[in-house]
Amino acid sequence: NETTMCGPSQNPIKPPLRLLLTQESFNATLPAKDDSNKLLQHSPYRYGLGGPDSISTMLTVSIKVLLLFTLEHIVRLIIQKFSHVDPILHVERNRHILARHLAVDFGSLAICGFIAVKNRHTVCGELITHMKSWGKSDSMSDEETERRVFTYHPASQQMMVWFFAYQVKNMYDTIYWNDGIEFVIHHIFAGAAAWGGMFPGCCHFYALFYFGFSELSTAILCLLANFDDQFGVVGLEKVFPKTKIVLGALFVTSFIVCRCIMWPFVTHHFFKDTKKALASTHPLAASRRNFLHLLRFCCFGLSLIQFFFVAMIIQTGKEELAKLMS
Repeated sequence: NETTMCGPSQNPIKPPLRLLLTQESFNATLPAKDDSNKLLQHSPYRYGLGGPDSISTMLTVSIKVLLLFTLEHIVRLIIQKFSHVDPILHVERNRHILARHLAVDFGSLAICGFIAVKNRHTVCGELITHMKSWGKSDSMSDEETERRVFTYHPASQQMMVWFFAYQVKNMYDTIYWNDGIEFVIHHIFAGAAAWGGMFPGCCHFYALFYFGFSELSTAILCLLANFDDQFGVVGLEKVFPKTKIVLGALFVTSFIVCRCIMWPFVTHHFFKDTKKALASTHPLAASRRNFLHLLRFCCFGLSLIQFFFVAMIIQTGKEELAKLMS
């Protein structure tokens, strides 16, 4: 029950249970600040930063996961219908792999990327301005740290719902296809970061980059994965050789822009803001300190992984260039 200093509240705010299908449905349902401090009187693990509650969110996640299963099956049937294009599509396993990478992986990350691009100016406009000026503008002032860390943004919440639903389906696929323990660990941390961004809720300002912009390169990688001998369709590159080259070039370009240039810049400000938020006296800080520590740990680990990806890209690039030259 909601309580106040004078005792139990007579009019507790209980957001209605509903499906979250549009960005408008993610608009704040609880005020961030008012005479009764209603947001502070509710559990952050149920109501987050004041958007739709966790029950409505879980209902929506369930529907989105079911939708991903359905889309995957539809794409599989479409591929089967056009299996006469090449004998490689006659193999059922190959159709399953293509449907997974196209409908689930690429589709989900493309949606997250679209939401990020669409709302870039309304959520993190000052970060983009600062980035364009190569750090010379004063748009990322220290005085605005608490606003960047503790402000609710409907677009960020919407994107994290999609991203979390994708990680749930991705975890199922990883176990079903026996992708490996490293992928299981990745999905656990990625899913935990997305859910924690909603409940207890923080860093919506940075969510658009980490769950949206940076995943654009991953979306292209998911298409490229269809040509991988281990995780993709063996022999597909012989059927569509030019497609693999184009996707490879797009991935390398997007990886350099999103992960090698933008990532260090955004991460510098993320660590700077979260460090200050950990010592903040903001009323929303106390219940979110543990999660802020977890976010910083995850971000540090993922940042280190970027170096390994760069080495892998260089090595794979050399191998592919050698194949073209031979």
